[in-house]
Amino acid sequence: MFAFLGVLAVFYYVESMPDGAKAWGEADLEEPIRLFTSQQIRALRDNPQACFAALDGSNMSFAQVEPQSATPQCRWQAGVSISGSNLDYADPQPPVASCALAAALYVWEREIVAPAAARHLDSEVSEVLHYGTYNCRRVNSSQAGRWSQHAGANAIDVSGFRLADGRVISVRDWDDGGAEAEFLVEIRDRSCAIFTGVLGPDYNAAHADHFHLDMGPWEICS
Repeated sequence: MFAFLGVLAVFYYVESMPDGAKAWGEADLEEPIRLFTSQQIRALRDNPQACFAALDGSNMSFAQVEPQSATPQCRWQAGVSISGSNLDYADPQPPVASCALAAALYVWEREIVAPAAARHLDSEVSEVLHYGTYNCRRVNSSQAGRWSQHAGANAIDVSGFRLADGRVISVRDWDDGGAEAEFLVEIRDRSCAIFTGVLGPDYNAAHADHFHLDMGPWEICS
């Protein structure tokens, strides 16, 4: 029964693909979000060659980078340094991300952040404010337990957004009501269509000031 449903899902995917859309296992990062966009991007996690091909086919400027740590748990796979994308990233150095995270961010910037800003803020987002991507640590910086997705540069903590008109929208504005809060809620909700892990202020107090976005193996949207 489950095998039949799997075949049916693949058949539906193939039959419903628009002309010019990429086949399963490939990803066109310039396409709008479709039914299987998240699955296509997630498939890039275990296929560096396809992931780099997807980035090459986009307008992102990036360079491949070698891992900074000899520790197995803190070695990213297919790491890239993002020097140019749909949006800028506030940091003295270009952010380093796993290839899959970079691919997800590229789509997220254009398909989720930009439309939300147009709907709620009457201004474009020019810059993503963040606390970083790579951090060789375990979840919650504990001494034991599983390793954070940050340990593999597979996550980013977004603290806010700088707008073209000079305003700064902080994730701390989450409960303030009004257009800024509506913008942030839409970002959190729609991010779950791209990333496997999305955590925000509703998750716990530790995330009161940022959105955690990752491409890890565990699905959570909170």
